[in-house]
Amino acid sequence: MVKNETKNNVIVVTKNDGKSVIDLNLQDKVYLMIDINNITNLKKLIKKIESITKEYDKDKFSLLIKSNGNKKLENDVMECINAALCKTKKEKIEYIYDTVCNYLDEEFKNNNYCDFKDDVCKAKRKCKDKKVTMGCCHEIKSLLKGKLKECPLLKDKKCSTKCITCKLFTCDAIEKKFKIKDIPLIDIYFNPIQKFIIKTSYFTKREVIIDKLLKW
Repeated sequence: MVKNETKNNVIVVTKNDGKSVIDLNLQDKVYLMIDINNITNLKKLIKKIESITKEYDKDKFSLLIKSNGNKKLENDVMECINAALCKTKKEKIEYIYDTVCNYLDEEFKNNNYCDFKDDVCKAKRKCKDKKVTMGCCHEIKSLLKGKLKECPLLKDKKCSTKCITCKLFTCDAIEKKFKIKDIPLIDIYFNPIQKFIIKTSYFTKREVIIDKLLKW
């Protein structure tokens, strides 16, 4: 049960797990204070916050978070609220798409999962045959012969687009796996069909994937 109490322009929304969302409207400036300590269901909390933020102008909105120092959770909550404040579906999808892509880029950069050496990743270095360069950036050229070709979006050894599907993928040689259910922005805001698009659009331009997401 959700309980609302209004005292001196302060609206306290208390959830049944004992946590609270406090909404203060002072001198035309909106402050949303959120206690995220010991959150048990981030999706429910974000949906409640989203219902509150729809009432306010994005330019007059400020967020205050009460936290015990969990930086990842703080970041997840702030990103989800930023998505909630997007005015259009296109703006929201583009924000989610680009934010997740940037997060994945940082993850691979900071953790060196693929461990490239002379353009050969750690998985391909184990191959007995000719070492394939540029890791997983290859499409099947012939299903019958199993031949590979470099992805045409690969330019100067870098991806020329933001293909979120490719960024989410890690091969069997890499222990780290990125699952949609572990990425709040996608898990909370994308429907099942959009999640399927995210999972299956390998070697596809950013604009094409976003156009697909907008249709659903």
